[in-house]
Amino acid sequence: MFRRSCLNAPPLSTPHVRTPKQWVFLGITLLTPLLLFGVAEVIARVVWPEGALPMFVESPIGNGQYLVANRGVARRWFARERVPPAPMPEPFAAQKPARGFRVFVLGESSTAGFPYPRNGTFSRVLRDMLRDVLPDDSVEVVNLGIAATNTYALADIAREVLAQSPDAVVIYAGHNEYYGALGAASTENVVGSSPAIKRVYLWLLRSRVVLALRRLLQGGAPSTPEGETATLMESLAGNRDIPLDGEIYRRGVRQFESNLFRLVRVFRNEEVPVFIGSLASNLRDQPPLAARANRGPERAEGTFINARRALAMGDATLAQLLFTRARDLDVVRFRAPTEFNLVVDRVAKQTGAHYVPIAEAAAREAPGGVPGNEFFLEHVHPNRRGYATMARVFFEGMRDAGFAGRTARLERLRTPEDYYASMELTAFDERIVRHTVRTLTTRWPFVSPTRRNDYRRSYTPTDLFDSLAFGVSGGASWENGKLRLAEDYERRGQFGLAAAEYRGLVRDAPFFEEPLRLLARMLLAAGNEKEAESALERALRLRPSTSAANTLATLALRRRELPRGIALLRLSLSLQPNQPEVLHQLSLAYGLAGDMANARATALQLRQLAPGFPGLAQWLQSLGLGR
Repeated sequence: MFRRSCLNAPPLSTPHVRTPKQWVFLGITLLTPLLLFGVAEVIARVVWPEGALPMFVESPIGNGQYLVANRGVARRWFARERVPPAPMPEPFAAQKPARGFRVFVLGESSTAGFPYPRNGTFSRVLRDMLRDVLPDDSVEVVNLGIAATNTYALADIAREVLAQSPDAVVIYAGHNEYYGALGAASTENVVGSSPAIKRVYLWLLRSRVVLALRRLLQGGAPSTPEGETATLMESLAGNRDIPLDGEIYRRGVRQFESNLFRLVRVFRNEEVPVFIGSLASNLRDQPPLAARANRGPERAEGTFINARRALAMGDATLAQLLFTRARDLDVVRFRAPTEFNLVVDRVAKQTGAHYVPIAEAAAREAPGGVPGNEFFLEHVHPNRRGYATMARVFFEGMRDAGFAGRTARLERLRTPEDYYASMELTAFDERIVRHTVRTLTTRWPFVSPTRRNDYRRSYTPTDLFDSLAFGVSGGASWENGKLRLAEDYERRGQFGLAAAEYRGLVRDAPFFEEPLRLLARMLLAAGNEKEAESALERALRLRPSTSAANTLATLALRRRELPRGIALLRLSLSLQPNQPEVLHQLSLAYGLAGDMANARATALQLRQLAPGFPGLAQWLQSLGLGR
């Protein structure tokens, strides 16, 4: 039997050995898709040059001397939002100065200063402090905060930031790990839950072909059932209930730690100092967000009520524990839980980064050690005082680390109140903030979907001031709003209020001379000649203009500073030769200075240009040039 089965068995097959020609054909077969993809990529780059999404692009000002954060870079992470959030336009030198001290600030909406205009960011206050104590260095603090992003986005741009030679990197991020783009429970998550797959996806988005394909497939911005456009918080929250220690909660913690570690390592491997802020949120005055799963005596709402009782009874220690517990139990995770600060501490220790105690500072300045509305506007976004405090605490972290080896003159540091005032935020800016916060807090997750209110449809502005602020809070131009309000103040003779609006524009746009000239005009009208002259001198250095030169010349001649006045009038005429009034002033100035030859020559030039100029005949006669 055994023998018969062996005889009937098929012969053993010998291994197939491919010939060189077959190997060539196999290689061609495998490489053809890659070659076709490469050809398509080249074509896509030629026909769709604007499709690239780099972190930095050439600034529209400065003729190539400056770079700026790409306003469209967030399209990498937002596939469904028609108008994704954008970083601030803060130009920095394309070629780093020899004594440059360059700091990049990475984070989310709190880093971007939401809901304040750009002057409200902690990064600008930090910049002021660094410039004061490092006067011999060219200090640049570049804010790259983008709302509704998280550590996936920060890790994605890390190497592009590194390529710009930072001397320090500041990070304040973590509140968006669940609902931010690509977060553990975000609707902006088109590739599943695996961090590795998400990172591959982000890498593939460097391809113009992949971006084009995604663009064809993406949908529009979500809407509420009634057809209203959803807020960013509403549209990004996929799985809205995330219980403490549940699967999605754990995924968010792992995502945060993994991405933060990768992000920090990029910089630490090149010995760039990194400063990571602990995450602060409103514990005392922000009840648990709107979710049925938060209700109950042992859940977030019950714990929050017990915390308030403990605080009212004077038991600050118990209140602090209960408020923190209520925040951690809140299933709507727009506030980073306690565990995230343990992650920040752990990553800092493992990488050699610097842990910066932002949360601890907020608690230290709060009644009973429990942060509330004295620091925050709602759940996580600081108010003006809060942002100024964040700047101070980050500065202290950089000071303790030695400013990357730079020699600092700490005696030049001003008081916290000075820096607070230098933010140049006016009542108009605060009204914008109020409208923005009301728009946010009358919708989910601050109220249940059945109780939400469309604030922007129901509110009626009361006057021009309120109307302009309401418009800016809804997306209208902040610059135009400030200009229109300042013009109205000027029309009513309120020159000090107009000057305050112009100061805000000057702080926001230091590369432009027009706001400085407008500010100077209001300061002169208000009788503040010294500050007006300083503003005009700055404007003249940025871009010489006849307006600035003539006003400065008038001020100089009024003080009998004849050489300076003459130089400024000559500058004005070099910019615009045919100015009869300026020629007249210059001839008079030469005469007062005893330079009669130039006084006569200038007067004759004026006679040729404007023979009927008032007073010219008498002046010519006094110069011995009368007919």
